[in-house]
Amino acid sequence: MTREEYNILYEKYLSGNCTREEQETIENYQDSIDLDRHYWIKDQMGDQEVVKQTIHAELLSSIARQKRRQLLKIRTWYSAAALLLIILSTGLYFNRKTEAPVLAKTIPSRFQNDVSPGDNRAVLTLDDGSRINLDDAENGLLVSESNIEIKKVGIGQVQYTGKPQSAQTVKYNTLTTPMGGQYQLILPDGSKVWLNAGSSLHFPTAFAGKERRVELKGEAYFEVAKNRDMPFKVFANDMEVKVLGTHFNVMAYEDEKSMNTTLLEGSVQVLNGSGRVYLEPGEKAVLNKTSGNMNVSTADIEQAVAWKNGYFIFSDENIESIMRKVSRWYNVDVTFKGSMNNKDFVGTISRNKNVSELLRMLELTGAVHFSIEGRRIIVMP
Repeated sequence: MTREEYNILYEKYLSGNCTREEQETIENYQDSIDLDRHYWIKDQMGDQEVVKQTIHAELLSSIARQKRRQLLKIRTWYSAAALLLIILSTGLYFNRKTEAPVLAKTIPSRFQNDVSPGDNRAVLTLDDGSRINLDDAENGLLVSESNIEIKKVGIGQVQYTGKPQSAQTVKYNTLTTPMGGQYQLILPDGSKVWLNAGSSLHFPTAFAGKERRVELKGEAYFEVAKNRDMPFKVFANDMEVKVLGTHFNVMAYEDEKSMNTTLLEGSVQVLNGSGRVYLEPGEKAVLNKTSGNMNVSTADIEQAVAWKNGYFIFSDENIESIMRKVSRWYNVDVTFKGSMNNKDFVGTISRNKNVSELLRMLELTGAVHFSIEGRRIIVMP
């Protein structure tokens, strides 16, 4: 039985709508699961066994309060762990800054409106200013010019191939993703770029000269083809990231307080007006926009590239930061009513869910509430 099937059956059981066969299935269901280290972070989430037991007790108490005729027969540790996995795989674990974990309780969705998640959408702007809406374009050749071919090669991916006839024939294009969009790009040298929502990359149709230079707004993940004779440089506002061949993520949104470069593989040099730092795999450079200071620290790799892998991962993250991500991916406006200080969250949820799923899971902590009005989300204590 998959997690989603278990979730559906469990909700059906709580509502009293199970058939006898379904009731026997869930009451006798056992699952040997192993929560990996990503999903259980002891210093943030507390002792795993204690939380399991608390959730177990809370579930039984909740069922009793609802005056169900039969209690869920949790026969073994494995069943308790399976119930815990429902919460961990579909929602937020707890409000980080409370004295004890805030356990999620199962409640029906109450949102009358909903917003679908983002998808593969982008616009390619050519050197002459003409624009190609990649959402509508068919797979295959889009443009052929000066021995350079631009192709749409799959769902959400555009590729550049060929070499220019001369350095003078190199032109510049821009790939732009709207709010609620993402896209992949294969550059002329074979380097791969994933653009997050509300981002753009300005790049040459072919690389010539002594360096490979691109300009980023927003967020992108790079897998750079190695070329020791031609360093790859990413320029984002006042920050420059210089590499030879490596995997890294750059977050440089205008509405964020910092610009972050996270290194997964290889080595990079990050420069700004106040100096430069060198990163090793597993480190990140954080450039404070206000002070101009840049610091290096250990990175949470999974969180940094979660968007590329189709997830939201919140690790001790405040609601304002979370809602900025929500705004970009779902293309919604966000309004706050009331103070939300000292409310940080830890959790993981798929970016393929409707926004109501994400909001409902945040609400299960009891620390925040929402309403949806068209494409506007109101956040309340």
